[in-house]
Order: sequence, then C-alpha cells, then structure tokens
Amino acid sequence: MKKIKWGIVGPGRIAHQFASDIKFSKYGEITAVASNNKNRADDFAKQYKIPSTFYNYSDLYNSPDVDAVYVATPHNFHFKNSSDALNAGKAILCEKPLTVNPEEAIELFETAKSNNQYLIEGMWTYFLPAIIKAQEWINEGRIGEVLTVKSDFGYPKPFDPKSRLFNPELAGGSLLDMGIYTLAMARLFMKDDPMKIDIFGHRAPTGADDEVNMLFHYSNSRSASLHTSFRSKLNNHTYIIGEEGYIDIPDFWRAKSCSLFKVEEKVDEYFDNRKGKGFEFEIDAVSMDILENRKTSEVIPPETSIFFQKQMQTILNHF
Repeated sequence: MKKIKWGIVGPGRIAHQFASDIKFSKYGEITAVASNNKNRADDFAKQYKIPSTFYNYSDLYNSPDVDAVYVATPHNFHFKNSSDALNAGKAILCEKPLTVNPEEAIELFETAKSNNQYLIEGMWTYFLPAIIKAQEWINEGRIGEVLTVKSDFGYPKPFDPKSRLFNPELAGGSLLDMGIYTLAMARLFMKDDPMKIDIFGHRAPTGADDEVNMLFHYSNSRSASLHTSFRSKLNNHTYIIGEEGYIDIPDFWRAKSCSLFKVEEKVDEYFDNRKGKGFEFEIDAVSMDILENRKTSEVIPPETSIFFQKQMQTILNHF
C-alpha cells in the first residue's frame, strides 16, 4: 500500500499530536522534520523515529523523500512556509488558521494552482467521525430544520505580554487561535452566510483580542451564538438546535462523541472509539486526496478557508 511521505515543519505542541496519531493512519508516514532549533528537531525525530532531520526548512522542502509538508509553525509564518513549500513542489496541509488575512489566503491558493499542487487548511475537526455523524443525523431530518447553532471554546490563559497568544504582531488573539473553530461550526451546520453579525469583545493590554462574543443572524430567523475566550473556561460544547430536537457535541473541536435529544430525552448517541487523539482521520483523508491527485479538498475547499479569513477580519475590525 502506497503511503504519503510527510515532512513536518515546526515541531511544537500541535505537531506532536500529528506525529503521535499518524501511526494510526493507513496512508501516511513521517519521513522528515525540520526546525531552526537543532535540539528541538533532534529530540522530535528521536521521539517519533523520524529518519531525516533538517535544521532549515528549505532543505526539507527540497527533499526527494518528502511528498507533502505539514506546516505547524505559528500563524504568522503559515503564508511564507506554505508558499515556499508549494514553490518547491510539495503538497501542503497547513494548520489553521491558514493565513492571517484574506489576501494571503487568496494568494496562497493561487500559488498552489500555479504549481499544480495540493493545499488544504488543517481544520481537523471537520474530519472527526462524531462531526460527520451529526451531519448525517441532520441530513436524515432527525432534528428537523436547523434553527440555531451554539458553540463556545475558551480556556483561561494568564496574560503575558511576551507570549505569542497576546502579541498582535504574531497573529495572537483568541479568535484566530480558538474562535475559528466556533466559526467553522456555524459555517458547517448553518450552511450559508449570515446577513448580519453582532459582536462584543475585549482586548488585552497588548491589543490582542482575549474574548469575543458573536451573534450571527441568518435568513428565516435562524441564528448562531458563538463565544471564544482566553479569560475563562467555557462550556466548550457545540449545540445544533432544530425544530424537533438538538445535537450536543462535547469538546467539539476534538469531538469523540455526540448525542441526539428530543426535548429532554436522549434518543441516540455515537462514540468513535478512536485509537489516537483524532488527527488520524484528517491525515488519511488528506493523504488519500494527494494519492488520487486531487489539488483541493471537498471537505475544506479554498472558498471555505477564504470565507473564514474574511469573516475573522470583519469581526476583529468591529470591536
């Protein structure tokens, strides 16, 4: 069975999750890692038994032993890292958010097209079986017409002006870091664009947003209520509420389960019984896309990633 040979740039926290889960995938394997920090690269390679280690990104991009690159660097480096790898002829899975503004996202997809290469934003949540099961229940009409989506994602982050999370120049802030997941839920389950957005937010002393509340208004009196925060622990659930019932997805961004309710009675539930933390589903889907010579994803097409960028820019410009 042919597998995609993955190279990782930026062996930080999220890359560890990718590397840990790839052993549960059918179509992917890691062959290289790159970091500007030699010790970090060496330690990561040793931990996951990766055969090739590079101390600058360009060497990885140009390695014949790498088919695709997983970009796991901080947000503000996504555009350059992905552009350089695309121009070197590699397929790209770039962590979310894909870029830090719509113009970069549009240019990045143009770069992918001009190089005839694959590019996808790493919204791994869309590939989780529990999220897919919730979509199936909705398509089967089990909660009737969807009227409201409620989604929140927040964990307290002690304010540190030196932290990337609170540095606007490094694309810090709760919306790009965690709030994008709530936007993704609204986009996935409401399916169309809001007609109006009401926004209330708070900024840390550095100017980075550390809390954002959003109310999206859709046609036919439908709505989405979204909340993200570095200031407090939130419920971290997504609820899809219909005329005849609702779906509850706990810890939705890494969902392992979902439950279907009619009024107060739980009538169905689903557990994925995964072996890893959940990245294996995205890894296999993207690897299969590349093996079948697709250039974009049907699950997260370019227009979805560009939509996220435009929406986040609108939100951040209004408080």
